[in-house]
Amino acid sequence: MAKGKGHIPIRTCISCGAKKDKKALVRLVLDNDGWVVVDKSGSAPGRGAYVCKNEQCWSELEKGKRLARAFRGKGRLKLRPH
Repeated sequence: MAKGKGHIPIRTCISCGAKKDKKALVRLVLDNDGWVVVDKSGSAPGRGAYVCKNEQCWSELEKGKRLARAFRGKGRLKLRPH
């Protein structure tokens, strides 16, 4: 029996809809203050959303209802300013 690679988690970018390996995307979560922040650990509690690492996806994020749909309308639904 040949050894396989095993299960590779696939996630969908909330901006462009591309399906990619979880490691190829950036995870966003709501922090305690209701801001959307990057989950650097990849294991922060709560509902997460994934975005491609390219600039076009990031620039499209706050347009329309992408963040609101991903986080079900909770929080400020804007990226926390750096």
